[in-house]
Amino acid sequence: MATDLEYIKLFNSCIITPLKSAEINRIIDDKILNNKSRYQAVRNKLLSLNEYTYRNACFLAEPDDNFIKRNPRIANSTFSRTFSEAGLFSEGTGIPWYFIACIHYRESSSDFTKHLHNGDPLSSFTRQYPANRPKVGHGPPFTFEESAVDALKLRGLDKETVWSLPKVLLRLEQYNGIAKAYEKNHINSPYLWGGSNLYTKGGFARDHVFSLDYVNKQIGTAVILKAMENRGLINIPRQ
Repeated sequence: MATDLEYIKLFNSCIITPLKSAEINRIIDDKILNNKSRYQAVRNKLLSLNEYTYRNACFLAEPDDNFIKRNPRIANSTFSRTFSEAGLFSEGTGIPWYFIACIHYRESSSDFTKHLHNGDPLSSFTRQYPANRPKVGHGPPFTFEESAVDALKLRGLDKETVWSLPKVLLRLEQYNGIAKAYEKNHINSPYLWGGSNLYTKGGFARDHVFSLDYVNKQIGTAVILKAMENRGLINIPRQ
């Protein structure tokens, strides 16, 4: 597993394969930017759920007069606005929408009829790992948004507060699973670096079956983020 500095060095040294540039831009324009609002909706749903949980943890009942006197800002505004002003919830917190978009591309080619967990159809519970998801209180079919929230919460990503570049790349790699086979064979994960100078071949043709000759043809998530930064569409903090 790479360190923060190693992730940054890899990202800085990443050169997009020229023959892949047009394909990457189509992915960004057609699959990611066109659906930005849906990825933002998933992010905002997670934020609202966390806010509700935080509120219930703080106030099992309405705040009393003494609390109001000590905290006039909370008394004079709505809960969500007050806590946003206090810095507990803000636009800078939560899972970046582009992180969700990159996972969606890799897991199901950005298909909104598939689970974010692993690309299985939303018409039923997931069958591949993680199986029997989502846990949302009803049976199939499921919406993309409710299933995506379940997938991200299952991995504890809704609790993460730091989304610097190294953390984004680490969590993308962890989502796919950090494989010892890549480290052992000195191969950069195609889940991140496919379509760049940092990946040529080697990978899993199917679950648990690694081959040095297998070529993963999907574009890597880090490569997509690099292209988006190059176009000025996003700016990921380095720390």
